[in-house]
Amino acid sequence: MNLQSGIQKIKKAFQVSADVPMKQYTRFKVGGPADLLALPENRQELLAILAAAKNASVPVTVVGGGSNLLVSDQGIRGLVVVTTHLASEIRSEKGPDSTILVCTDAGERLSAVCRYTVAHGLTGLEFCAGIPGTMGGAVMMNAGTASQGICKKIHCLDILDLDTLAVKTVTKQDLVFTYRRLELTNHLILGTVLALIPGDPETVKKSFDINMKHKQNTQPMNLPSAGCFFKNPDPESSAGKLIQDAGLKGAFCGDARVSEIHANYIVNCGSATCQEILALATRIQKTVFDRYGIMLETEVQVTGNRGEKNE
Repeated sequence: MNLQSGIQKIKKAFQVSADVPMKQYTRFKVGGPADLLALPENRQELLAILAAAKNASVPVTVVGGGSNLLVSDQGIRGLVVVTTHLASEIRSEKGPDSTILVCTDAGERLSAVCRYTVAHGLTGLEFCAGIPGTMGGAVMMNAGTASQGICKKIHCLDILDLDTLAVKTVTKQDLVFTYRRLELTNHLILGTVLALIPGDPETVKKSFDINMKHKQNTQPMNLPSAGCFFKNPDPESSAGKLIQDAGLKGAFCGDARVSEIHANYIVNCGSATCQEILALATRIQKTVFDRYGIMLETEVQVTGNRGEKNE
């Protein structure tokens, strides 16, 4: 079965949308069309459409909140599954060693979980103030600050094997986290459980508000972006400072621009394309390497096809 035949088969069997611009589903507001796009509302719908795509040999791309994603101008071939509707009530229960376990679905917004922890006086996520995206995406990218990531708060995860479509629960001890990454090949996070500590509600709220205000003052939160574009080379070396010291604040390519507020942000000032953003990123990498001998690695995930549709 060729790709177009598989796409038609899925269109007939499921409520999906065709040729949907991915700029609608990324915080960068950039990206060409997805052949098909699905918004499953529960695990059963998700499993059904993944099984159908597998049987029809249609490639699948899973997208969360699109906060750390840059999609090709040519779009994404096959089926895109957006997980933001996979969210039910946030739950909590007693955990080991005086912790409180906060249980969420992968599509729940990290911001909603932060609000829940503040309201319930649970400390441990204050550093996540202002970080966008879903819980699944935050865990996959080990979201956080330069000094800590969300990996330290993980108790366990429900994950889906994309080959067998089997669901299992894995504990933190079975997971391998690195800087801005969870090593979880060919699996999809379905649910997360965080282990947090009870604290004084007012103290938790104050800490959260301080972190949020700092982020608002030091990051360009009013323009579309994908957050920090490059990884910090090491704990002692900031990508933003390297880019700033290289004189690249305000550098641009079309509507893609290096933020004047934080040099590790590439922002979309209007109608930036993926091609413009990548061209600017390449210029940044070359300039920093020529000056400091350091090759910056992208933190933003780039996906999509740069060629024509496969028939």
